[in-house]
Amino acid sequence: MIKLDYQTNNPRWGWSGIKYSSWEKYAFCLGYLTNIQHYRNNSDSGLIDLHVEGNHIQGAWGKEGRIHYYGDLKFLKNNFPDWDANRSAGNASVTCRMNSNDYMYSLVTDYGFEIVSYNDMTTCDIFPPSHNAYNTVLNRMLAEIPRNAGDMDRIANAFAKGWGLK
Repeated sequence: MIKLDYQTNNPRWGWSGIKYSSWEKYAFCLGYLTNIQHYRNNSDSGLIDLHVEGNHIQGAWGKEGRIHYYGDLKFLKNNFPDWDANRSAGNASVTCRMNSNDYMYSLVTDYGFEIVSYNDMTTCDIFPPSHNAYNTVLNRMLAEIPRNAGDMDRIANAFAKGWGLK
């Protein structure tokens, strides 16, 4: 089920996750995530990767769904204010990350994003649907958004703007 608030209260670490401030901002971010050209593990110029890290295998609390962001923080703040408000520190080449198991589950179950696992690795990658991603994700989103969410044309346009963001 899609929603604006994907935050959870972990008894060990407190509140984490992503919370969107509007359906337009949700759609913009979803459009961005739907475009495979934005993925660093697909394109050298990509700014994001989506992962599920098997931290539980290493003795941590559990699996963790993350958006890794590799770009400039000013770009993040200007284009993705909800991600910026919910970011945590990065490491190595990762500028920051947005942790949200529930949001990653939604991408997979609600939109058909694909999980790719690798032998001898505890981290899986998540990618947009491999077939007709733009229309598949846009149509599913528009079908699931509550009817009182606002102007559906504006929400669809926000998705398109996110998709085309350079």
